[in-house]
Amino acid sequence: EGGRQEKLRRQPLIVAGIVFLVGLLVFLFNDRLGAAVFALPSMWRFLLAMLLATLTGGVLGMLIEGALIRPLYDRPIYQLMMTLGLSFIGIEMVRSVWGRPEFTMPKPELFSGTGDGCPATSFNDLLTYKCSTILLFDGRIRTYNEVFVILVGVLVLVAVWLILQRTRIGMIIRAGVQDSEMVEALGINVRAVFTFVFALGVGLAALGGVLAAPSMGLSTGMGTQLLLLALIALAIGGLTSFPGAAAGAVLVGLLQQFIIKYGQIGINLPFLAEPFKPSPPLVPASTVLLMVIILLVLPNGLFGRKE
Repeated sequence: EGGRQEKLRRQPLIVAGIVFLVGLLVFLFNDRLGAAVFALPSMWRFLLAMLLATLTGGVLGMLIEGALIRPLYDRPIYQLMMTLGLSFIGIEMVRSVWGRPEFTMPKPELFSGTGDGCPATSFNDLLTYKCSTILLFDGRIRTYNEVFVILVGVLVLVAVWLILQRTRIGMIIRAGVQDSEMVEALGINVRAVFTFVFALGVGLAALGGVLAAPSMGLSTGMGTQLLLLALIALAIGGLTSFPGAAAGAVLVGLLQQFIIKYGQIGINLPFLAEPFKPSPPLVPASTVLLMVIILLVLPNGLFGRKE
């Protein structure tokens, strides 16, 4: 037992050493790496950014979980305060070095074409002309925001569900959440599993940031904009349900897009002489209102269970 505890204490130091070594190599070969990366096609650069962001987020998640989150597992409120505090510290560290940067990240070339053959009428035309829009369902759909991002989201959703439901580590995760002491009594290293879960979550959050950057831009406040929406989606779907979290995210996204769309063209109501056009402040207010209505009817969310 003592040897295992010592090994667990060394893990964050080992990971930190690896991160330092990789950072040193990147610093030493920065010019060559930069030239090699910029020589790649834009789509490959974007895919590389997705991969590196996910891996970097996962490594940072391992360090944070091992050093700061693990001692607070029996105090969930302190966990919440710690993670929020870390996010504010990270934002201020970036601002202290780079100020308040706001960068525009271009879409990959595959989704930015506007010339001949656009908008695309089929996915074959989309790949041929690299159009930014495609005609589907009697409407014009943006290929990056409304096709690629949704496709990646569905793939991630299915992959996480398969891990949780069809693998041994998924079974350990579900059992560890219910009774971690019993799982540890069976000789399973629950702490390492929880580290993996936290690292996976941080990695996926980093992946989401890369996917959102071409639409939202890169800034220190982009995470704060999405944090409230994520919490609302969790509350709507149910804090104890993975399918509920997915359903809550879909509902929040659809409601926001509905308000944005009909804020432009208006909604014909029988008791109004002119179409009703929702104002932009109704977009965040509508999601909060939806959450309140659902929680009043279903206090545990759509799919949540009372513990």
